[in-house]
Amino acid sequence: MRIGLVIGQLTYGGAESQVFELARRLAVRHELIVYCLSSAVTPYGDRLREAGVQVRVLPARRPFDVGRVLRLARSLKRDEIEVVHAFLFIASAYTYLATRLAPRVRFVASARNCKLERHQLRRAIMRRAFGRADAVICNSREVARFAAEHYDAPSARTHVVYNGVDAERFRASRIPHAGRRIGTIGRIEEQKNLPLFLRAAAEISATFAETTFVIAGDGALREQMIRSVRELAVDRTVELIGTIDDVPTFLAGLDQFWLTSDWEGTPNVVLEAMAAGLPVIATAVGGTPEIVDDGTTGVLVAPGDLPGLVAASRRLLENPREADTLGERARSAVQERFSISAMVAATEAVYRDVARGA
Repeated sequence: MRIGLVIGQLTYGGAESQVFELARRLAVRHELIVYCLSSAVTPYGDRLREAGVQVRVLPARRPFDVGRVLRLARSLKRDEIEVVHAFLFIASAYTYLATRLAPRVRFVASARNCKLERHQLRRAIMRRAFGRADAVICNSREVARFAAEHYDAPSARTHVVYNGVDAERFRASRIPHAGRRIGTIGRIEEQKNLPLFLRAAAEISATFAETTFVIAGDGALREQMIRSVRELAVDRTVELIGTIDDVPTFLAGLDQFWLTSDWEGTPNVVLEAMAAGLPVIATAVGGTPEIVDDGTTGVLVAPGDLPGLVAASRRLLENPREADTLGERARSAVQERFSISAMVAATEAVYRDVARGA
């Protein structure tokens, strides 16, 4: 097949990493091109090209760029794309409009998180996009429910394909360190509710003085986070290290992984932490309860639940054997249920059905 993948950016992120893993494996068997709707192509744009995957950059010239729709439509026709798969809501909207001008191209929309678009026009376009798509791929059952409720995604044409992780890549030996080390990875944005992480860190530090905390990632709220670290007087125990390239090594230096998000799709970082054999404590949002079996492969707490997060962390700090057991079960679950090969095969099956008009 001749396949196109459309995404808004190729910077660090869960959807971006899934595009990279999907594209470089499908490119072995198919003609595949990645279309990026912005100039933000580091690091995955370079990595895709190094893997032999073509990347076309279609940057925006204004907030809603109708010209970009035309450029994408021309590219899809020129490249003779048969099936185009758009990642995330905005990319799905742009790709839907482009395929109206390239009607021979089969269109696969996707929903990957549970965030409602606030802009009325965009929401209307996305509703039309999901309703008219040949197929819709969601990365969890909860995301599929959300897309059906808010964007009229048709259940008969909706497929759940969970994110995939290369478990072997995260099978690193634990890096020895003094005391205990708890961390997270993510964009420093409102979604991740990192103030909850900081407040929990302050409470844990009060009783486990040897514990340190580290936040990997960057974002618009970084300066606000730095101020909060000072205000909570945790500047000696909490470190903001910015964007990281080597996620496996980072995870190998942790004893617990926290996810404090208020909303999610299926968070890649949780699967990666599980693959690394870490005990995960995560808020029960989006598809997270579908990948973390509470009490068996990790611990789930309600979103915003500071006492619940602190209590779960303290219990695992006091019971390292329980923490190790959770980590071992988590690694096994990733190997059995969330492999990259399973994600690629399920996605490719949707493309084949769409291509033959099923």
